[in-house]
Amino acid sequence: MKSKIAVLIASCAALVSCSGGDATSTSVFSRRTLEPWDNPYAGTANETVNLTIWGGESNDSITFIKTVAADFKKANPGSNYNITVKPVSESSVSGDWEQNPNTAADLAIAADDQIPSMVSSDRLVSLEQLSAKKIPGLKDHVVERNLPESIDAVTQNDATYGFPVSASNGFVLYYNAKYLNEEDVSSFDKLLAGIHRASESAGRNLTFGYPYNSGWYLDGWFHGAGFTAYGEAGQTYVTCDWNKTEGDVKGVDAAAAMVKLAHGQYKQHWSAAKDSALLTRIQDGSTNEVAALISGTWVYNNLVKAWGENAKAAVLPSYHLDAPNTDVRMHSVKGFKVAVVNKAKANAVAAARFAEFMTNYESQVLRYDMVNEAPSNLDSRNLVFAGDVNPAVKAINDQWETSFVEKVNPAFWNPSNGLSVQLSDPSNMDFVSSGDGTASVVLNMAKIQEALDSCVTTLGPTA
Repeated sequence: MKSKIAVLIASCAALVSCSGGDATSTSVFSRRTLEPWDNPYAGTANETVNLTIWGGESNDSITFIKTVAADFKKANPGSNYNITVKPVSESSVSGDWEQNPNTAADLAIAADDQIPSMVSSDRLVSLEQLSAKKIPGLKDHVVERNLPESIDAVTQNDATYGFPVSASNGFVLYYNAKYLNEEDVSSFDKLLAGIHRASESAGRNLTFGYPYNSGWYLDGWFHGAGFTAYGEAGQTYVTCDWNKTEGDVKGVDAAAAMVKLAHGQYKQHWSAAKDSALLTRIQDGSTNEVAALISGTWVYNNLVKAWGENAKAAVLPSYHLDAPNTDVRMHSVKGFKVAVVNKAKANAVAAARFAEFMTNYESQVLRYDMVNEAPSNLDSRNLVFAGDVNPAVKAINDQWETSFVEKVNPAFWNPSNGLSVQLSDPSNMDFVSSGDGTASVVLNMAKIQEALDSCVTTLGPTA
């Protein structure tokens, strides 16, 4: 059971079959039970419009957009819309768009962290511009019906640059219940100890997969200990306090906690790898089998295919700070998928009309059922979360209050992505044998501080 949407299925006289392009899919609920269809910004009669949409790289997302496109055409019978949907990753929209904005899509679904660079290069139409010229009231309509955090995520320099599509683009802990239990995954220390126990029982090395070289995840690690990074669109720097040397918790305390886990007693179980590499190992059953990993909601379906009913999701674990001898929990970003409109294209207004339709109440409920992404639309969320939801979305929702909207610009990524490598430099640590075949790691905290200082200096403004 996915949600109360299943109840709607039973009450429907018939399911609605929709097609778009070469894809045909059957709605998992009859949106005709949710009348009136929300389409306040219908296009001008008798117009012919060609729209190209980049819809993410997953087949589910492409099928969803084609399904909505078919319904959009039905809701605008006086106009002739030719809608082409292409697979382009939400995480690469900015770079792909920048190569040639004049031939890029009219509309794209992107991760919200793509917006700052596109705003900096003046590639997007704002909702304020659309409201003032062609679609009166559009901005207020979008703001009123979506989570405040989702509006914050698409806002740069006091302007609103996107339509929230979904609200589950964060990360959680996944684990294989064949090897681990709920208590094991409550903290990083217990997690690695549990994997060690399971490895001994299985007679082979099991691992925990952590995207160690990603500033996206690293931001969540430091944020859990109270640190922040912030950079507006148009700025060439990011204000960051990861190297803070004052207060109860210092930057080196948070950094040292991660390095000790990665290189400590159970270092053979800590696997620093990208999401794609971890998924490949899970799917092909290679050596150093992955028993748990931190990743986004997009991997859940693949994990179910590989682990079956043993695929579980949980809130992010806690980690221990030696100073001031306390535990803190890693935080996730409050990440969103958003629809952005290309300023360089002649059909920007028509693209905005489709974006509004694609992100309305009905469409966001449908997207949850087809793509497993939680809605940002407030009414859609009420419907979806009134019933059972898949474990990944539930974990995102369970940790929502401690999660944060990440507001950084392109200057953030290279230094933050490389910080973990600097922290793990062998010169930063010594290993002390305990006499039983294991070793503990002793860190050179001055070297750790130097690595943090270097990162923050690179990120920050010049004096």
